[in-house]
Amino acid sequence: MSLPILYDHTGSICSQMARLAFFEKAVQFQRRPVDIMETNEQFEPWYIALNPKAVVPTLVLGTEIVTDTIRIVNRLQALDGPDLSGDATTQAWLKDIMAPHYGVLLYRNRLDPDGTAPQIIARGLLLEQLLEKHPEMAELLEGRIAGNRRFQTLLRKPDEIEGHLASTRALILRMSEALDSQQFLAGPTYSLADCFATAALARFKVHKLQDWWRGTALENYYERMRARPSFKAAEVMDTGSERDL
Repeated sequence: MSLPILYDHTGSICSQMARLAFFEKAVQFQRRPVDIMETNEQFEPWYIALNPKAVVPTLVLGTEIVTDTIRIVNRLQALDGPDLSGDATTQAWLKDIMAPHYGVLLYRNRLDPDGTAPQIIARGLLLEQLLEKHPEMAELLEGRIAGNRRFQTLLRKPDEIEGHLASTRALILRMSEALDSQQFLAGPTYSLADCFATAALARFKVHKLQDWWRGTALENYYERMRARPSFKAAEVMDTGSERDL
């Protein structure tokens, strides 16, 4: 069988989670970058054929196509290499770490004084242009346009933004409490939960939220995760500006 192909984007947090799983699993793979920011390559017909939701990452194993980050990392566990799947606790952590609204965390600091996000508005206009150009993609694009409008509305509500920040802080607290009594997030050995936690904490650090875990068990844990060879190999991003994402 040919090498697995991962269609991803360097700055995508979900792509970073998947790449960490590949490197920790020690599975060789090919990367096919998808430009989801400048050229919006995820909306090209060839990519829609792979991933009808037009998101990254996407995994191709021979003739098999796997979408959704949790499904991708779990699918890898059937390949040769260390088993990172863990138990029910591991799987619960995957869902919990995916739960925060990472878009809110990113764009809350990129709002104009009136509460609007120019980049999100521009994305909405692009989606409408794509709908005119590709009426055959109406179901996908109309859904994305509606989601874009909901997001714009959310970003104009400071109380809702604070609510998302509070739930993120609660997640960080739960992670730290779990690490008070064990070396890794879901138990005594490295698992997929640590792939997801590492990428999430890296993103939180870019958002300048690291004070929320300073002086806790999570601070030492994150430094240990950063020191693993997979961190650099997977191109996990925890430095630079939010503008780089």
